[in-house]
Amino acid sequence: MQLTQIILEILIFLCGLYVAFFKSYFTEKGKNLATLEDIEDITKKVEEVKSEIQKQQSVEKQKRDLKYNALLNSLTLIDAHYSQLLSPGPGQKIKRQHATTEEARRCHNDLILTSDNIELIEMFSLIMFGNSDTTKEAPTTLLNKFRNMIRKDLGFGSEIPLNEEIAWFGYFTGEKD
Repeated sequence: MQLTQIILEILIFLCGLYVAFFKSYFTEKGKNLATLEDIEDITKKVEEVKSEIQKQQSVEKQKRDLKYNALLNSLTLIDAHYSQLLSPGPGQKIKRQHATTEEARRCHNDLILTSDNIELIEMFSLIMFGNSDTTKEAPTTLLNKFRNMIRKDLGFGSEIPLNEEIAWFGYFTGEKD
């Protein structure tokens, strides 16, 4: 009976080791599985955040592109306006540039919709519609102010000093008549 007792105790001991090993094994496997699920959840959340950031960046890029185009179009419209409004000095020429009422309306609307800078919009209106103020500034002064407002609005740096005498091309000498 003693041999049977010893064999039984050895079997119980081996079963205990076996159970202890598997308990430890399955506990570790469970932790790994939980960690893997946590990693998957975290990865999913990171991907969602990245996707949202990319979407917002795309919208911001579209808004910036629209603003950029609206501001450049406003300068083109001002050029057309000045080419009709200004008179050439002695020995000078002005090549007339044309724009339609529809282009002017679209430009004005685009400017209003894309820029948060009310001073810039008001300066555009002042250039295009004039004012009743008796202290009118020269058209080139207004143009240079407008250009500097555009630089600021687009984040291109600080105001730069611009010469009023050479602020606007009336005629390019290299152009064919």
